[in-house]
Amino acid sequence: MPRNYPIVLRWLLKKWPWIISAVIVITVTSFAFRAITALSELKYGLTPPTLPKYQHLDTQFLNQNGWLPEGKNYDHKWPYHASQGTATLPIPYEWLAALEAPKSVPWFILFSAEKTFLSEYIYRLGFINLNDANTPYSSKQQLPLGLAKTASINMPGLDRKTTAIGFTCTACHTGQFTYDNTRYVVDGGPAMTDLGLLTQSLGAAIGQTVLSSKLAPFDGRFERFARKVLGSNYNVVSKAKLKSALQDTVAQLAKGQDTINVTEGFTRLDALNRIGNKVFADNMDRPENYNPIEAPVNYPHIWTTSWFDWVQYDGSIMQPLIRNAGEALGVEAFVDMQIPTNSLQQAATFSSSIPIETLYQLEKWLAGDYPLQDYQPGQLGKITGLKAPKWPQSLPNINHKLVKKGKRLYVDNCQGCHLPTMDTPEFWAKHWSQIEYEQDGQVKQTERKYLRLTMIDVNEIGTDPAQAQVLLDRTVNTKDLGLNTDLCVPVNKNQKTALMQSKLQFVNVQDSATNNFALALGAVVEQTNQQWFAQNYTSQAAQPRLEGGRPNCLRNGAGYKARPLNGIWATAPYLHNGSVPNLYSLLSEPSSRPTFVELGSLAFDPINVGIVQSKQVIKMNNQSNALPANQTDDYQGGFFILDTRQAGNLNTGHAFTNDPTVQGKIGKKLNHDEKMALIEYLKTL
Repeated sequence: MPRNYPIVLRWLLKKWPWIISAVIVITVTSFAFRAITALSELKYGLTPPTLPKYQHLDTQFLNQNGWLPEGKNYDHKWPYHASQGTATLPIPYEWLAALEAPKSVPWFILFSAEKTFLSEYIYRLGFINLNDANTPYSSKQQLPLGLAKTASINMPGLDRKTTAIGFTCTACHTGQFTYDNTRYVVDGGPAMTDLGLLTQSLGAAIGQTVLSSKLAPFDGRFERFARKVLGSNYNVVSKAKLKSALQDTVAQLAKGQDTINVTEGFTRLDALNRIGNKVFADNMDRPENYNPIEAPVNYPHIWTTSWFDWVQYDGSIMQPLIRNAGEALGVEAFVDMQIPTNSLQQAATFSSSIPIETLYQLEKWLAGDYPLQDYQPGQLGKITGLKAPKWPQSLPNINHKLVKKGKRLYVDNCQGCHLPTMDTPEFWAKHWSQIEYEQDGQVKQTERKYLRLTMIDVNEIGTDPAQAQVLLDRTVNTKDLGLNTDLCVPVNKNQKTALMQSKLQFVNVQDSATNNFALALGAVVEQTNQQWFAQNYTSQAAQPRLEGGRPNCLRNGAGYKARPLNGIWATAPYLHNGSVPNLYSLLSEPSSRPTFVELGSLAFDPINVGIVQSKQVIKMNNQSNALPANQTDDYQGGFFILDTRQAGNLNTGHAFTNDPTVQGKIGKKLNHDEKMALIEYLKTL
């Protein structure tokens, strides 16, 4: 080294390896510190759950005669994307369209890009792909079946209105199963989705995008997201604003984490408690009204339900519009339930984003024309709306010799509760009647007759009581909300009554610190509907049509309903809480039913009729050293493992047994041949 070099330069040239190493260490330490700081600020899970793989298969839609809305030129599958005014997903549509699927390991965001969340990833959560190969009903919106756009919605974390993405009724009431390399779609059937995993997966994808935004210059994931969202408006200012909005959204997600006492899993949802939490905890900003998730039910199948006298598993709601508007509120439709904070502020207005006319059209799609419209004694009524699915010819052939034996078994063992089958004159002649109720001192009747369903006390049927207890036991604080409306409820001789000629009478529901959940929810939905009528200048004469011609009657504690078994073969898992994987197990003694049930697989078992159970869960059911109840991992290999020993998941009751001490005994023990014959007959309904 020349001696005429400055001393400092000679020292730098001599020590350069050490200096570079020090710079690298300082840079890495600084980056790690920024990453750790970012993680601590997020306070949200960044690792997504393990999910089942998605299968690209040919798709067959079962012919179920979905009815077209009156006077509208809608596509036959219009309900798939018909908005209910909901914002179920917590981010705007343009964010969702740009969002990449989450990396399995959060630190991998520093490397390659992922496909979008709306590509294959979302279908691994149980949604139905309308853009898959050979699918006849492609989605122009590039959204899964059951998701819809709603314009002009306020969203937490944003300072503006936006286009939201929310569930339609078909999100929860469209089933699917796979057999022999074909996917079958069942309109009106139970969905196979997992809302809990959707929340975790979407949260991880958003959280990883926020984390990326804090790690410049290694922020490729956020940069790709920002350029897609902002387009030609991409600049330093707009990018910074988007980054801030993302952070606020993650903070809102972290704040709204659910308390889960009983995991829902694939095909199940604690709908009643979720609706109550949204309406009375979130909308009112009263955390004390929150109730943990603890009573999941299998998504119910809904064909024929428009003509039932009462709907819901617990037979708690009569009017279609109340049921449908309440469901919309539960999946994040906006409703103004602002509590006054001073004397100058008005009470809640109950203005909402719910499109009542659309809900009516959806109900018409489901219901069709009145089944007894041209009915003559001795004949059959006619369902023109959504029909129960017929066993496809592409599934193994039905054994018609067994069907005859199975039909006799149905009459002896099932008909007493589930009614004669719909192809018999007896069903139409003896089980339909007008609904009688008392209002303003007058006994009234509905214009039309409806199907009277059998209600069975929980102690008699012996199935898990959790869902039946929700409306009976839960209370909510509605003080200062402004409830003041009349509802129809069952009354007895000790309760307020006018003429006491009818068991159903109208009572006034007002605010209370301990309001019964059923009545409070019915009152909120009623006032929300009435506000829509007022804002849309709906005449008194037009309202009954939108309401389905029935009063807003509510009840709790009635037990569980036994509905007709048309299409039952396509509705696994069974019992109201989805704790039984197939019909064979349902017809077996409760002690013979599997302890662990795997949910999330779409594979159909045409012999036992239900969901194929993996070798893993079969092995679990055969082991003698299982962990105590509620200690088995909820998810294994991407699938949900339902532990039937846990309260809320019980697979008891509805028992065919010779043991008179078994709770819920409904018939004698069936042998193998009898079970197979009855199953074969149920395939034909």
